[in-house]
Amino acid sequence: MDNSIAYHTFDLDALPKLVSFWNSIFRDRRNFYPVDKELFMQRIINQEPFDLKGFMMAMAGEKVIGMVHAMKPAPSSYFVYRENRCWKNGVIAVIAVDPNYRNSGIGSELLRRAEDYLTKHLNRGSYIYIGDYWVPLYHTLEGPRQPFWGDTEMMGIGEEDQDFIEFLKKRGYKPILDEGQETTMVSRLGNRDLPNRPDLRSLKLREVEVSERKVWNGKIGWYPESEGTGYIYARFGPYVHTVIALAREDTIVSHLEWFPMRREKTVALLDFLVADEDRGYGLGSYLLDKALWTMALQGYDTVELHTNTRRNAKAFDMYMRRGYRVVKKCVGLRKKLSI
Repeated sequence: MDNSIAYHTFDLDALPKLVSFWNSIFRDRRNFYPVDKELFMQRIINQEPFDLKGFMMAMAGEKVIGMVHAMKPAPSSYFVYRENRCWKNGVIAVIAVDPNYRNSGIGSELLRRAEDYLTKHLNRGSYIYIGDYWVPLYHTLEGPRQPFWGDTEMMGIGEEDQDFIEFLKKRGYKPILDEGQETTMVSRLGNRDLPNRPDLRSLKLREVEVSERKVWNGKIGWYPESEGTGYIYARFGPYVHTVIALAREDTIVSHLEWFPMRREKTVALLDFLVADEDRGYGLGSYLLDKALWTMALQGYDTVELHTNTRRNAKAFDMYMRRGYRVVKKCVGLRKKLSI
């Protein structure tokens, strides 16, 4: 083993080595699929929140043996960043060390460098989050795309990864216990009947189906006016999705959205929202049942979703009653910045 370890900020010449390290270090993670240079460029490097100074690598000679990606507050030019804490706090999206080089201080040094970088961009009292849901680029803030590994919406720290959790706790990070737990739930689709449609006309609603091929050119009820019309994902790169939606006049006010995962015959339920003024009419149950029926019709046999036990408590309880089972529990940690 070469004991001379060098630390570098990221540069494009190192991308092939980084991708090779990524595919080696994460190959046993749930829902892993190999990434390539083009995908990493599209999803990470070419996007607005990326700053190469926050992406650091540990090298043994010409070999990448560790990496960390710290992200300063995301640009607020898109509401997907303004609507959550990722534009006021810092996040460490990923940190990893080659198993052959662990317990030699490399992880601690990478973490220290990431924290030093974030300290330059954060205000006193801000937090640094690790294993958080609100992470640009790697999760699904930018649209319906499967993360590089993890569950349908995030690359979290698994509850079972106690060694890493203890590593972070010793360095001042505390588990986020007051916000519930991020979970992955799975159910088999099976044979399904087309559900009866509620009386939409009396609510001045109509049902529409949207996809990357059937583009919606009207408004989206929860998007700011400044974002324009239609779903915004195309600005972040190619995507595939299907939406069963309810529209009032030219505005979608409720929907259920899904996208295909890399695993064969598996689909990810990405977003499920019913407008407050339309609750109590069975619309949520209808959207879910119609979506599951459509997923089965599309050839899928398994549906996976992400939810939170407290932030999405009603949805979590509904999925449990419908027979979904929890297959992954994540732990988020944070550390308050003191300057």
